[in-house]
Amino acid sequence: MQPVVGIDVAKGVSVIQAFIGREEPYGRMEKLQHGEEGFEQLGELLGMLKHKSGVEPVVVLEATGHYHRSLAGYLKRSGWTHYIVNPLQAKRSKGTQLRKVKTDAADAWHLAEMYYRGDVKAHREWEETYTELQHLTRQHEFVTAMYVQAKLNSRALLEQVFPEFIGLFHNLYATTSLKVLERCLENKIEDVGDLIGECVGKSHSKGWITEKTKRLKELMLGWKTQERSQSQSIALTSMVSLLLEFDKQLNHLEKQMEELAEELPEVELVKSIPGVGNKLAAAIVAELGDASQFKDAKQLVAYAGLDPGIYSSGKFTAASNRITKRGSKKTTPSTVSCCTVRNSQICKLQDKRLLRQEKKRGQALQGGRDRLRQQASSSHLCHPK
Repeated sequence: MQPVVGIDVAKGVSVIQAFIGREEPYGRMEKLQHGEEGFEQLGELLGMLKHKSGVEPVVVLEATGHYHRSLAGYLKRSGWTHYIVNPLQAKRSKGTQLRKVKTDAADAWHLAEMYYRGDVKAHREWEETYTELQHLTRQHEFVTAMYVQAKLNSRALLEQVFPEFIGLFHNLYATTSLKVLERCLENKIEDVGDLIGECVGKSHSKGWITEKTKRLKELMLGWKTQERSQSQSIALTSMVSLLLEFDKQLNHLEKQMEELAEELPEVELVKSIPGVGNKLAAAIVAELGDASQFKDAKQLVAYAGLDPGIYSSGKFTAASNRITKRGSKKTTPSTVSCCTVRNSQICKLQDKRLLRQEKKRGQALQGGRDRLRQQASSSHLCHPK
């Protein structure tokens, strides 16, 4: 029988249990440090199992956030066969046992037992480009969330420190507006006209620059005579610098996302859906991965967690069923955004039509998602050539 190594992955350290056969443990449970020495220890154990049994061993581990990625990367580089099990599948399989035992050693034992029972299937793999794009889109989402919060905080401070500045520029959070505000807080507005001209370039006339400079100096004359909190002024200066840095980081991330998206033809297919732009299309493709892994559009919808649940017992059949939300938690928000984006006329029309039929808002939104799925299916997203 094929030898198996079950690994219960945790932060920085994992518990491993080797088996030479079913119910035949090889050695005792060991702890594996995530690092070069620990991985070499695992490699030696796998080599001994192969030498003793004459069969290449198999490694079974559970997907555990990002903690398992370094271990999976080592196994892939070394050429060892390994399977990554869905945590929900492992939990349900363990729930069939009569006794309730939760230890690291028991989890490692159970993962190996799942393989011997035939419950473990090969995990999906795709090109490195999808993984790289996923890292970029998730980092972009993380920075955007902080950027939005920083905008709210800076607006609240600005209303207390320099409320007259609001309305001077059309976009308060544009680079030009933020750099000018930074100069005002530092009380260095002698060459503010040159700064505005340098930021806007040829997009605005000299008359517009002169008018903004004149108005700003008038506002500064009155602002200097007002009493204000020194601590709030320092906090606002800090927030302005933070906003400029966030804007710089987001531009850099978006540029890298566009470069990677050019290597994936699926991005252009998703962008063909009305209302979906560059960033949203890249996020959807990055979370879905290789679309060829789905046999049809229904599997794609189930992976996104948007398929409706079905409840029927005896003569009763539920008329209103909620979506399962059991798929990828990262994919669902992206697909919802496709339906709520303002420029998506198809989804808006579908939304209005269902609302006229006295449907609830959630049902109307689900109708938009169904329409989105039909669009994706008709554009051959699930069956790329």
